[in-house]
Amino acid sequence: MSSNATDTAVMITNVDMATDVGWSWKPFLSTWSDMMHLISAVLGIIGNLLVLLALWKRRASTRSTDRLIGALALADFLTSIFIIPLPGAKTVPSSIMGEIYCKMVLPGLFLFVCFTSSIYILMAISIERYMAVVYPLVYGRLVTRRGLLPAILVFIWFSTFSVYFIFVMTVVTVDPGSHKCILDYASTGSQVVTGVFYLIYRLILPTVVMLTTQILIARSLHLRSARYGPKKGVSFHVKARNRVLQLMLIVILVYIICWGPGQIVFFLYSVGAIPPTFIGSTFHTFVIVLTAYNSCLNPIIYVAWFPEFRSALKQVFNCNIASTSSPIFDQNESGDDNAERRETMTNI
Repeated sequence: MSSNATDTAVMITNVDMATDVGWSWKPFLSTWSDMMHLISAVLGIIGNLLVLLALWKRRASTRSTDRLIGALALADFLTSIFIIPLPGAKTVPSSIMGEIYCKMVLPGLFLFVCFTSSIYILMAISIERYMAVVYPLVYGRLVTRRGLLPAILVFIWFSTFSVYFIFVMTVVTVDPGSHKCILDYASTGSQVVTGVFYLIYRLILPTVVMLTTQILIARSLHLRSARYGPKKGVSFHVKARNRVLQLMLIVILVYIICWGPGQIVFFLYSVGAIPPTFIGSTFHTFVIVLTAYNSCLNPIIYVAWFPEFRSALKQVFNCNIASTSSPIFDQNESGDDNAERRETMTNI
């Protein structure tokens, strides 16, 4: 290479280094969506922390439903923390730190994991309630296995970490004079596959499982009621069990309302049914905010719908009330069946 060519290469390198502006940041709380996310984060942190404190106060850690509700509250609590809007980078340096920021921080690795874990913990609660009502004897044997429930929760969290690294494809790209984070796909086909996968993984599969278990539970209770005939009264355990089932149906419907629009929009964008100009529009921003609010609504539902949870909250704020080991959300289904049979025999 001649000396002129070498000098030219050095000059180009120096220009590139000079034009690499490195880190630059967007303003903090600059949009209405940032304010809405901040409100959601504050409500979610306070509400889910109260759920965790109420469950701890009741000392109901051995109850499967209460433990799952606690795991759901923990996932939503962490989600609310990671929802807090922080200034995003407009430009990043062409370095390892820039790559890490674009691949993990900006797309929200921890937010993705907490969001998705919350969905699948909710699905696990639906399956657990289904087993408790429809197969109480099998359920009774399963809940005595101490390591089963922790293993399920560990699997849920680990699987969401794995899915994130497989399907998130945010990379550093080079613009004239700066480096920016963009969502890049290897091909149109990979973009479509990603959209279809997320639609199934975070909406269709959980929704189908949760609604199916709710329908089967309702069918089982209807057949059980027809088998034993009408009763003059309903036991406390049966009423409590039915309230838990109604509560979970409300929580599931809220999840569908909050998550459905965002997942459908992402799917339509991935398959090309929505133009790229739609991203960042007012409606697109609205569905993202709606998704975030799912994490703060469950505690509000518990307070509004479930008297036992309100009683547990009073124990949290009133130091004069002693802690108890009675569950908040869990009910012994086999005990409910025996109560129903005793009441039926009394009415005959």
